[in-house]
Amino acid sequence: MSNDFAFGPFILDMQRGRLLRKGHPVAVSNKGLQLLEALLSSPGRVLTKTELMRAAWGDTAVEESNLSVQIAALRKQLGPTGDGGVWITTIPRVGYRFVGVSAQGS
Repeated sequence: MSNDFAFGPFILDMQRGRLLRKGHPVAVSNKGLQLLEALLSSPGRVLTKTELMRAAWGDTAVEESNLSVQIAALRKQLGPTGDGGVWITTIPRVGYRFVGVSAQGS
């Protein structure tokens, strides 16, 4: 099974550690890639801040603001969806949810 996720004009290739938009690389940090993979692995489901922090930082103690900064950077790098919406929504005081449609490759 592949670690590729396709959504909109993007392909997230976790094996190579890169995000492509229409075949062109998008500059995303390693933490951003890990967060995006976690969100894409659970489309439509709210991932708690704790779940996302564990996905990107493991057991390392980090401030919650690090997560907010990484999510903001991801949103900027992804830009709006085709209909002008957002790919990642904030669920206040809980976490984040990927709202785009994604498919995992084989």
